[in-house]
Amino acid sequence: MRWAAAVLVIAWGCAKSPAGESARVDPSTAIAPLDAGTPDAAPLVDGGPLPAHRDLPDVAAAMREILATHPRVIGFGELHARTDRAQVASSLAHFTDEVLPLVADQLSDLVLETWVVDKQCGAAGTAATAQVESAMRRPAATKSELATLVERARAAAIQPHAMRLTCADFAKVAPPGQELQIEILLDLITRELGRIAIEAVHHRDADPKARPLVATYGGALHNDLYPYGSVSSWSFAAAVAKATGDRYVEVDLYVPELARGDALSEREPWYPLIDQAGPDHVVLIERGPRSYIVLLPTTPGAKAP
Repeated sequence: MRWAAAVLVIAWGCAKSPAGESARVDPSTAIAPLDAGTPDAAPLVDGGPLPAHRDLPDVAAAMREILATHPRVIGFGELHARTDRAQVASSLAHFTDEVLPLVADQLSDLVLETWVVDKQCGAAGTAATAQVESAMRRPAATKSELATLVERARAAAIQPHAMRLTCADFAKVAPPGQELQIEILLDLITRELGRIAIEAVHHRDADPKARPLVATYGGALHNDLYPYGSVSSWSFAAAVAKATGDRYVEVDLYVPELARGDALSEREPWYPLIDQAGPDHVVLIERGPRSYIVLLPTTPGAKAP
């Protein structure tokens, strides 16, 4: 797949939805190598009414604790950067600069919540892409950040994967003269991310020399191990967990400035820990078994648009 010559599109990004929330999703919401002998990390601090959590010096320290649980697949999620939110370093940039170097020599495949527009789809593919980009309110920098991630992955001999959407898929997502079909798009994203991740696992499992990790990266909905019922069909996590013998781990990388004031995040049990975020540390939260949030460092002086 020739990424450099293709149009890359960051696909739909969503937050997790509280129990009882409508299933319809608002488009605008929504360093050192691993040592195989590293012992499992100590339990996180019991937060009482809050989820277990701990302050750590940086993202690398948080990831080392998570990696010590020996996952086969890690599903990374984010709250997407948007033009109508605080303009700070994105989760994608943190992932590229801080997480990827830590896992690079352990990672065989990186599945991205993006697609390459098939030129054979013509106007249908172009129209669907334009509608998605408009609805998502993504900063212009997002495309270049994604391209940087792909370049660095390839430089580290990691195979990047984009979703494959057919011309028929585009026609369903953006029927001529109609609104964007959000639920259909979410169905397609879930299908593709799960399919590619599982295929990558099976392919690498047949090679005894393959690296031990596969990762996905996208919005913090499709990677959810414990989804609310209203959005459970939009998570690939259960299928990937089954395919890996429960060696799937969910890691959400949240920029505190993007989570603060987010209507869905405010209703989550971990949300009060936003006040614990700061510029010189991260907060590692254990939402449940094999499910983590990393509250990234805050940006001093960050301003809303």
